[in-house]
Amino acid sequence: MVATQHTQTAQVARPAAHGLSRIKVGLDARLARFFLQAGAGILLIVSIFYPYWEITLHAPQYPRGLFIQTFVDKMEPARNVFEVDGLNHYIGMIKLTDAATIERAISVYAIPAVALLAMASFLVTGIWRTLMRLPVILYPVIFVVDLFAWLYYAGHSLDPHAPMSSSISEFTPKIFGKGTIGQFHTEANFTTGFYLAAAAAVITLVVAIWERWSRHARPQ
Repeated sequence: MVATQHTQTAQVARPAAHGLSRIKVGLDARLARFFLQAGAGILLIVSIFYPYWEITLHAPQYPRGLFIQTFVDKMEPARNVFEVDGLNHYIGMIKLTDAATIERAISVYAIPAVALLAMASFLVTGIWRTLMRLPVILYPVIFVVDLFAWLYYAGHSLDPHAPMSSSISEFTPKIFGKGTIGQFHTEANFTTGFYLAAAAAVITLVVAIWERWSRHARPQ
């Protein structure tokens, strides 16, 4: 009789222990996803302090090259920006400082807001959680598209009255790799800030996929 009672107790305890174990694993997974998302948000915010893109112009008069680093809110070094703007004047190209003025003005506020929004997505459920994460995932793509659009506009909106406008045809500066602009050879690359933002996007996407997989894999 006693043995039977012990057996029945063990049979009841096993499913309960299994259920508690499953709950613990689920909570651990949720916590891991939260910390991953928080890490992605931090990476995105930190990216503000690093250049996203750079271009170097090589010509005989600039043996060491003339490079410009593009942050989300500024371009540096200022002396090189001033020098390139002076060169652009002769071919009728817009000043670097006149490009993406709205984007540069709002980026230092919009990027942290987007990062915090993604972290806060754990407070909601359903489609709202996805929508709150989506800006982080899409941001690197939006940056590249916006950069290309400005490069295209700059090279296809030349002032016909510029001193040397007749010496160059419309063009699009290379967004990545080596290219040529008039007598200049150019080399463009994405840099630290962009790769931090891209890493944040990938981590956020992984969190979203992991969460979706966990939901479908959960036993009914």
